Amino acid sequence: MGLSTYSQLKAAVADWMERDDLSERTADFIALAESRLNRTLRARCLESDQALATTPGSRSVPLPVGFREGLGLWLETASGRSALAFHDPVDLEVEPTPGVPGAWGIDGGQLVFDRPADRAYSLTLRMLGRLALSDAQPTNGVLADYPDLYLFGALVEAAPYLRDADMLALFAARFDAALTEARIKEGRHRTHTTLRVDPVVTAGGRR
Repeated sequence: MGLSTYSQLKAAVADWMERDDLSERTADFIALAESRLNRTLRARCLESDQALATTPGSRSVPLPVGFREGLGLWLETASGRSALAFHDPVDLEVEPTPGVPGAWGIDGGQLVFDRPADRAYSLTLRMLGRLALSDAQPTNGVLADYPDLYLFGALVEAAPYLRDADMLALFAARFDAALTEARIKEGRHRTHTTLRVDPVVTAGGRR
C-alpha cells in the first residue's frame, strides 16, 4: 500500500490498527499528529516566499493562508531588497507619520509595522507553512519525504482512544525515532559547508 496521498494514509492507519470500525476516526488521528508536527518539525519543504503589499494609510497586512511562522520580511524596491527588523509587537515603537516601514511584528493574524505606509509597498515574506492534509490538499512535502512520521504519529494519537498502553509505547518510540531522523536530515540541509578543491596532480606527479 502506498503512503503518498491523504486517502492512502487514512487507509494505512486503519489497516495498522486492524479496526475496520474506526475508519471514520482516522482523519482525527491524522489531524492530531499534524498538530504535533506543526509544533515540533521545521522542514525546508514547508518554507516559501509570499508576495505581499502594504495598504496606504495602514500599518498592517493580513497573514497568508497556512502561515505558521515568519522567517524574514523584505521590502522590494527598484534598487533591490532590504530586510525589515523583527520586533515583538509590544516592543514595536510606532511612528504615527506615514512613511516607509522599517520594522515589523506579528500580532494575531496580521503583520504589523512601525508606521502606516505612505503608499503601496511590495513585500516578500519568507514563511514556514502549516501542515493540513485534506481531500482538497491530498499531499505535501512532509508526507512525501517522511511518511513514517504521519503514520506513526497518527497511531500514537489513536492509542489513547483505544486505551491501548502497549500500542502507545510501541508507536511513540517509532514516532520519536522517525522525528529525530527527520530533524537530523533537515539539519544537514541547513548546514553550509565549504567545498575543498584538491590541487591538480600532473602526469609527472607535480602539483
